[in-house]
Amino acid sequence: MVNIVLASGSKNRQKLLRALGISFKMVVSNFAEEKIKEGNFSLRARKIAMAKAKKVAEKEKGLIIACDTYTVLGGKLMEKPKDLSQAKNMLKQLSGKMAVCYTGFCFFNSVKNECVAKTVTSKVFFRKIYKEELDDYVKKFPVMSWAAAYAPSNLYGLGLIKKVIGSLTGLTHGLSIELLIPLLAKQGFKPKPLGI
Repeated sequence: MVNIVLASGSKNRQKLLRALGISFKMVVSNFAEEKIKEGNFSLRARKIAMAKAKKVAEKEKGLIIACDTYTVLGGKLMEKPKDLSQAKNMLKQLSGKMAVCYTGFCFFNSVKNECVAKTVTSKVFFRKIYKEELDDYVKKFPVMSWAAAYAPSNLYGLGLIKKVIGSLTGLTHGLSIELLIPLLAKQGFKPKPLGI
């Protein structure tokens, strides 16, 4: 049986794999994302995911799953905020608007040197976010650990959203299950919902 490696420290990605009953090893790539200079948002997400997978493949053999997720609003990249003030500003900008979440995905078989890399998108329509809830939100939640200062996997974060068009798990967990499951199935793995 081939080893499955999640090239990420993301708790949300781990939860999703566990919910599917998938046994895996977690190895953080520590790849410096700023090394990827790419103006096309879709291509950038995919290139970062591929770079993370290849970095982990230097140490690990098996099926390596790597991802990168970020939000774009009005052509502007919104990654993790540097401080609470920037987090508040990001959420104010998202209020009542539509943003696009890009999730780069890489499934790399380091034994056979085979790679499938894609990007999924999610159009995210935000409701109006009120000042009082914004203040509470940035104080109560780890907004600096989330791209664009929100996490749709968090129930309150999900409550900021009116509608989503596109990859649901790409948005909520930073991992596209619609891409992952068929690739795992080709390797003989099947989801086991009892892993929840």
